[in-house]
Amino acid sequence: MTSELLCANLIERYLATCGLRFLRGDHDGEYFCAANTGPGRLHVRLEIPATFGDVLHISVTRARPFPVADRPLLTHFADAWNRQNRGVTAIVQGSCDSQRVGVSARRALWIRDDITFEEFACAVDRAIAAAIDLFAELKPVVDVPSLTQPVLRNAS
Repeated sequence: MTSELLCANLIERYLATCGLRFLRGDHDGEYFCAANTGPGRLHVRLEIPATFGDVLHISVTRARPFPVADRPLLTHFADAWNRQNRGVTAIVQGSCDSQRVGVSARRALWIRDDITFEEFACAVDRAIAAAIDLFAELKPVVDVPSLTQPVLRNAS
């Protein structure tokens, strides 16, 4: 079995057992879902890159992007998170809306030819759990009103 086929089979089996409804992307080896979690609604993406069939990319983002004014705060948070060497890497990224930025939790997994389904599922579960932890820690940081917006609006 080729590595890409093995990885695709593991993903398909994982999706069938995890209880989340995943959608296939436009490209082979691309799967998406939305999950309601403690920190809010998160988008999960699992992808086998076309160039490396033995690698699984996991990316988790918040459903709603952040105001661009929060970028310095988010970058500082992501840097502090990444220095702690957690299970996912936090990345602040642009958005199609120039007034918004996003944060993603990313992890790449090498899929060995001898990996068991249980090892695969545990690795994916750990990455998603680490992403949930990241967004849970980020929630109180971003729930504070932005310093660039006035606290009170002018009523006149």
